[in-house]
Amino acid sequence: MQDTELYSQILGVTAPWSVVAVKLDLDQQAVRVSIDFDGKQAAFCCPTCGQYANLYDRREERTWRHLDSCQFKTYLVASLPRVECKHHGIQTAEVFWCEPHSRFTALFERFALDVLQATQVQAKAARLLRLSSDQMEYLMHKAVQRGLARRDPAAVIAHAGLDEKAFHQGHQYATILSDLDQKRVLDLVEKRTQEAATTLLDTALSPVQKAGVQSVSMDLWLAFANARAQVLPQAEVVHDRFHVAGYLNEAVDLTRKEEHRRLSRADDPTLAKTKYLWLRSEGTLSDKQQTALATLSGLDLETAQVWAFKECFRQFFACTTEYGAQTFFLQWYEAAQAVGNKHLSKVASLLHKHLDGLLAYIRHRVTNAIAENLNGQIQRIKTNARGFRHFANFRIAVLFYLGKLDLYPQTLR
Repeated sequence: MQDTELYSQILGVTAPWSVVAVKLDLDQQAVRVSIDFDGKQAAFCCPTCGQYANLYDRREERTWRHLDSCQFKTYLVASLPRVECKHHGIQTAEVFWCEPHSRFTALFERFALDVLQATQVQAKAARLLRLSSDQMEYLMHKAVQRGLARRDPAAVIAHAGLDEKAFHQGHQYATILSDLDQKRVLDLVEKRTQEAATTLLDTALSPVQKAGVQSVSMDLWLAFANARAQVLPQAEVVHDRFHVAGYLNEAVDLTRKEEHRRLSRADDPTLAKTKYLWLRSEGTLSDKQQTALATLSGLDLETAQVWAFKECFRQFFACTTEYGAQTFFLQWYEAAQAVGNKHLSKVASLLHKHLDGLLAYIRHRVTNAIAENLNGQIQRIKTNARGFRHFANFRIAVLFYLGKLDLYPQTLR
C-alpha cells in the first residue's frame, strides 16, 4: 500500500478530495499530508445558505495540525475552494476536516480538549500535545465560545445561585451565577458590585429563562439582592445555612479573640490554640478535640455562650413549616440580643433583616451547597493554573471545566 493510499484510509478522504502527496520531515519530526480536490468532480455548497454553488477559484495553501502519526506531528496541507453563490457572493467553502478559520483539524481539537479535561492543567496539556501556551489558550477560548453558542435559551433554570470568588490578590472578586439543579456554572463577571451582578443576570439568562427562575440562593450581600430584584423580580431570595454559618462563625471567632486577649493579660491560657474547636463542625473533630470542646463549652466563657447560639441556630433549618421556623427564629433572636455580645447582636440583627430570605429556604429547600462545591472546584482551577493575571482567562477556564458545555467541534463532512 502506498503512503498516499494509507493516509487516505486513515483520514477518511473521499471524492472529490484525495491525498496527493505525503512528505516526511525527519529534522522537524513531522509528516505533511497534501490534500487536493478534483475541480471537475467537485460540488461544493455556499457556507451561508447551504445551496450548491459554482466553483470560483482556490485560496492560498494552508496547513492544519492533525493527530500525530506515531511520534511525528502530522499536518494537513490544502488549498481551500472558493464558491460563487447567487445570493451571498464569493465565499470559502466548508471542508470536512476542520471548522472555518481553524488551524487545527476537528479530530485534533477534540483530542486536545480531552487532554485538557484529563490533566486539568493548561501547561501540562500543552507539553503533552507539543503546543504553545498561546495555541492552548486559543483552543480553550474557541471551545467555550462554541459551547456558549450551543446552549439552549429555552432550557429551564428554576433555582440559581449567586456567589463571589476572589480570582486575584488585592481583593479582586468575580461574581458567579450557577444553575443549582444542573450543578454547573452559567457565567461569571468581574467584581461583586450590584452593577456587575445585574449585568450577569441580564446577559447569562435568556428572557424565557428569567421568567422561569423561582429562587436565587445567595449570601446576605445587599448588592446581590438588589440585582435580583431588578432583573428577576418574581424569584425569591433564599439564604441558606452555609452563608448563615459563616456569619455566626465570624461572631464566635471575634468574641474568642477579644476574650483571649483579656484572659492572656491575666495569664489565663484557657482559649489559647482553640480557634478551630469553635469553628469546625462536631463531625470533623477527633475524639480528643470533642472532649476538649465539651470541657470548654461548659466553662463560664463568653465565647462558649456565643458558640451555643451558633449551634442552636442549626435547628432553624430543620424546621418543617414556615410558622415553626419563624417562631423559632424570633425566640432565638430575642435571646441572642439579651446576651449583650456586640458581635452576636450584629449577626442577629442582620438575620432578622433578612428573615424573608431565611424563610424562603423552608419553602424551597434549596441551598448554595452546589455553588459552594463549585467554588471549591474553582479554587482548584486557580491552584493548578498558579493564578490568573487576566479575568478573561479566568472566566474561560471556569466555563471550560465547570460550565458543562458542548465543547467539541463538529466535523463538517
